[in-house]
Amino acid sequence: MSKSSAAKKSIIVGGLIGTGGLFVSKLIGLAYTIPFSYILQSEAYQSVYAQSYNIYAYLLTIFQSGVPFAVATLVARYMALEDAKSVILVKKLAFAILGLTGFVGMILLFTLSNVIAPAMVAKNADIMANCLRILSLAIFLVPVLSAFRGYYQGLKEMEEYAFSQAFEQVFRVAFLLSTACLVVYAFGWNKKYALYAAVLSTSVATIAAIAQFIHFDRNHQLAIDEMAQMQTKSMHSAKTIFKEILVLAIPYLVVAILGNIDQIFNSFLLPTGLKMHYNVKDTTTVISASNYVAGKLNAIPMILGPGFATAIIPHISEALSKKNYKLVKKNVIDSINVVLYVAIPVSFCIFVYAGPLNYTLYYSENLELCTYVVQWMSLEGFLGTIAPLITNLMVSLEIRKNVLKNLAIGVLIKGILLIPFVWIFGLAGAVLSSMIGNGYTLYKNLKEIHDVYAISYRKTVVVIVRILIGLVALWVTSILLSKIGLSGVEGSKLVCLFKMCLNGLLSVIVYLVVTLYLKVPQSIFHFKLKRNRV
Repeated sequence: MSKSSAAKKSIIVGGLIGTGGLFVSKLIGLAYTIPFSYILQSEAYQSVYAQSYNIYAYLLTIFQSGVPFAVATLVARYMALEDAKSVILVKKLAFAILGLTGFVGMILLFTLSNVIAPAMVAKNADIMANCLRILSLAIFLVPVLSAFRGYYQGLKEMEEYAFSQAFEQVFRVAFLLSTACLVVYAFGWNKKYALYAAVLSTSVATIAAIAQFIHFDRNHQLAIDEMAQMQTKSMHSAKTIFKEILVLAIPYLVVAILGNIDQIFNSFLLPTGLKMHYNVKDTTTVISASNYVAGKLNAIPMILGPGFATAIIPHISEALSKKNYKLVKKNVIDSINVVLYVAIPVSFCIFVYAGPLNYTLYYSENLELCTYVVQWMSLEGFLGTIAPLITNLMVSLEIRKNVLKNLAIGVLIKGILLIPFVWIFGLAGAVLSSMIGNGYTLYKNLKEIHDVYAISYRKTVVVIVRILIGLVALWVTSILLSKIGLSGVEGSKLVCLFKMCLNGLLSVIVYLVVTLYLKVPQSIFHFKLKRNRV
């Protein structure tokens, strides 16, 4: 393998490519919410939109998670063993399983929409139910798309994986905004129809992404088919591979269900606690700000977890199959350090610039309360970045027994604390309950990885300390720039947007310079800065 090819297949490059596609996707997703919030001009509709996607995302997790990861693991394993026939059979089974489970999920969501909707909102239950019915089609289509992604993830085709993410989001946003504008401004219909167009865009974009993958597959499956024709050794049976998929998928599925249960908590338990602490108007504002605004902003750091989890699976599976434990240790530490280096400052920037972000980008009836919510939720965003990464590391490292127990206990802790904490502390209580529950899970998982594979976190601790020094420099720079007029919360929104971007850009540059001086990125990404000799 050439150096360029080896670099292309490395876990850091693969993770960055996978994350890059997700980043572009989420950035587009963040950008469209700005004009879309002004089309709706309703915190109630924004809340319905965000909460309907919470339920959709959680059901999608149940009916697709596990199998794509299992497919990626098996494809990587059989490719390492040069068993192309089994690789092809894995692909066929993936489409059969995910197509069936997606169909069941679609029927379930469509049927239960009238029951679920009233429990989620105090008003607009009929609109919520219609949104859920429209989203039910995506519950069938997205797992089919995931079969393609899991297969090519196992083949380490991260460029296509990343392109598919970005392509799907571009198509979705183009359809969403054009249709919403047509409905509201050209036809003059009620804005709830713009809401329906927004949720329909998910299915439309998924169909387009499936078509794009079919085109890609026609050109790239030929090499695997040729390998299969030349293969002389026997392949595994469909029954054996099906069992392997289940054995691998079930832990991933349970991990995904428990790891994403915040979506259910935020849809049902959180509103209950908020009503005990705030009045009706403030409750609507908090739900909108936490699910819609903070949800979109936190998606930026949170893509790192899935991005690197996507890259981790084939690399660690291959290293374990070859019993290369030194490479396994390196991959684990590299993944954690890269995610920390990017996620910590991004989450911190969301905290620092919560006010300007709300003022310039979103429709807010209570800027002070929205800013407070986004600041607290930035901590939740960081936890939602690092926790899935560590959990997927545990599963990839085949430490599956205790990861489920640790997750279940962490979820139980949050579930018990959520309503009383929110009742006492407001929205901050929800984040505090997450910190306690996720903190327990993180500690237990990291300790077990250390115990089983003798992985030392000393280098990671040094990286965190130096990152924090860089954050202090970023914060001080931001405060000084705000004092000279670059605050971004008063006057024209366009001018404030420019001020906020300039403030953020200069502050981030200071962070990069300080961490470069402390040799943080050099140690994480394994490069050296060349110095010119006089």
